[in-house]
Amino acid sequence: MRFVRRVAVVVAYVPALVLAGCGDGEPAGEPMEMSPSPSPSASGSPSASESLGVEELPASEVEPEEFVRAWVDAYGQASVTGDTSRVRSMSAKECLTCASMLDAVEELYEGVGMITVAGPPAEVVSVESVESMPSGETRVTITVRFNAGENQSDAGSESEEFSTSSHTWDVFLEENGAWRLSEIGI
Repeated sequence: MRFVRRVAVVVAYVPALVLAGCGDGEPAGEPMEMSPSPSPSASGSPSASESLGVEELPASEVEPEEFVRAWVDAYGQASVTGDTSRVRSMSAKECLTCASMLDAVEELYEGVGMITVAGPPAEVVSVESVESMPSGETRVTITVRFNAGENQSDAGSESEEFSTSSHTWDVFLEENGAWRLSEIGI
């Protein structure tokens, strides 16, 4: 059985985007609009697989690291918009860390808070390894960078800056026709 310190993940990563620890980061810009735009095929119109998100494609058509990058991008988008629907659809219902991270984002925006980031909020900067586990899951070890920005916890509060930070994650995927993120560990 793998050891996952869920509380440590939530404490270490969610503050950067949701709870906003103070830091020396660059001043944040306007909220970033992050909408995926499919690239057209050679014929000028998107193919069936180009018009679908990676979460909708069979696992046989998506590399594990591609799915993980898309999940991190979707989490970043959720953190600046408050809309967690896509990243929730990419997460297994059993992923407690995913649920904790996304619940924190939703609570921030329900309280009329917001996060602004100049640039992508979260991005995978490297993939260290991809490994099939005896449990049938796939473990993808990545380094994630959370870019500097500002957090406002509610409409009446002052914005607080947070610094850029990088963290190593072990991301576990399950495959049941399509990939789903089943847990995040450190």
